[in-house]
Amino acid sequence: MSKNVVLAIAGMIVGWLIISFFTKGFDMQYIIGALFGFLLGYIVKKEEKKD
Repeated sequence: MSKNVVLAIAGMIVGWLIISFFTKGFDMQYIIGALFGFLLGYIVKKEEKKD
């Protein structure tokens, strides 16, 4: 994975932690869904570039 992907994932996690801290709702379902969607989009885009 590239540096940009790692930074994007780290930013998503930090953003989720900050929002969850203020709302007192540490629900893992949202972060897992967001990470899954991001990684799936990254994989699809990577496959399109190969063709």
